[in-house]
Amino acid sequence: MPSSPPGNRLLFLALCLHYLPKADCCPKDCTCYSEPMTVSCQQQGFRAVPDGIPLRSQRIFLQNNKIPLVGSDSFNSRRNLTVLWLHSNNISIIQSGAFSGLGRLEELDIGENINLKSLTPTTFQGLVRLHTLHIHRCGLSQLPTGIFRGLGSLQYLYLQENVLEKLEDDLFVDLGNLTSLFLHGNRIRSLSENVFRGLGSLDKLLLHQNRIKLVHRMAFHDLGKLGLLYLFNNNITVLTGQTMEPLVSLQYLRLNGNQWICDCRAKSLWEWFRHFRGSSSVLECHTPSRLFLSDLKTLDRRDLETCLDSSSQIRTSIFSTRTRSGKLPTVETPPGSRDGPARCCDPGNEQSSLIYTLAKSAPSSYNSRGSTSNPLKDKENISKSRYTENDLSKNGTYKSGLSDAPMGTFSAKIDQSLVMLNPELLDNLDSSTSPTTKKKRKCYKKPKTDSAPCRLNNGSYRMLLWKSALPTVCLLCVLLYTC
Repeated sequence: MPSSPPGNRLLFLALCLHYLPKADCCPKDCTCYSEPMTVSCQQQGFRAVPDGIPLRSQRIFLQNNKIPLVGSDSFNSRRNLTVLWLHSNNISIIQSGAFSGLGRLEELDIGENINLKSLTPTTFQGLVRLHTLHIHRCGLSQLPTGIFRGLGSLQYLYLQENVLEKLEDDLFVDLGNLTSLFLHGNRIRSLSENVFRGLGSLDKLLLHQNRIKLVHRMAFHDLGKLGLLYLFNNNITVLTGQTMEPLVSLQYLRLNGNQWICDCRAKSLWEWFRHFRGSSSVLECHTPSRLFLSDLKTLDRRDLETCLDSSSQIRTSIFSTRTRSGKLPTVETPPGSRDGPARCCDPGNEQSSLIYTLAKSAPSSYNSRGSTSNPLKDKENISKSRYTENDLSKNGTYKSGLSDAPMGTFSAKIDQSLVMLNPELLDNLDSSTSPTTKKKRKCYKKPKTDSAPCRLNNGSYRMLLWKSALPTVCLLCVLLYTC
């Protein structure tokens, strides 16, 4: 068989080399995998995006390095890239166009870069297939208008634990497919009317641990599919039922950790809860004092009929009760006159007044709120209390560790018997009322009759008998002498 001409063999070899799979190089100190093409360079101490990343890379992992800058040419021409992780670096600057050309990118993580304090409106431009975006735990204080424009495929947006103070209207208006929005752990102070406009598919909204005080009554008007809402640990005092009405799909609601005003302003929210069938936390009332720590949802309609006057509002804490002016309220003097004749068990002096305090329930803020029939619940309510600016121990009037009784003298136990007192408390009492070492005669708070006064000293009784018998003794002595 005649051999093939040399020219034909060279042509065949060239065609084979052209169609053989190309072997991609891997950057130094990185590990590369094929199908899908993955470049793993995490935790290698890189101070820049390494050179030599293959153009056909689909996944690039560069987390836990020391990269300070993402340049405009760091990832250009990587048109197959679907996953890019850059979290936990020292990134402070992302140049304009750094992610341009990454039209197939689906997941981008630039979180945990604490020096990343700002982003440009075009940072994410062109990422039309992006469905997960992590920008958590950075130093972002604001988000520019239009930063999420064109991200119609985005489903998960992580913005928690930044220092955001305000969210602009229509910030998320292009995110019609977003299902989860994480905004907790920021410093957001208010929610405006159109802050969540366009989020018609949102299912989870986490806003807890912010500083939210005001919520516009139309703030949730586009959130008809929202199933979970966390607003706990904020500064909310009033939230209307009209605000909550658009949330027709809501199943999980957390509103605890706010300082709810439980007066007529809470009535519409109370009525909304009558129809809410989902899971909800407690809503602890902070004012008025008579409802302190009560759950708003369990109140009676009559508790919400009146409105408090904020100028004369009384603030209450466990250790003290004072008005807004800071003056302590006066405590009524116990029944019984101090000017009249002293009777047994009457509060006739300073020491007996202290003893009398033990027999009464102390006029503390806890008792003024009313005690339930469940002592475990009462104890739970006390343990939940927070000592804020109303705690007098902070301004030096009272010291910490005192009891709940007036001025911290004794514990506020009800119906405590006098026999349980320390005998040292009675050392300075008058001798006519101090008990002897002999058997004590029971002392009643209310004498049975005025003609039978209670006597506590047998020595005084013998002296009275001696004085009444003295004339008779003298007469006997005279008769015996004359005889």
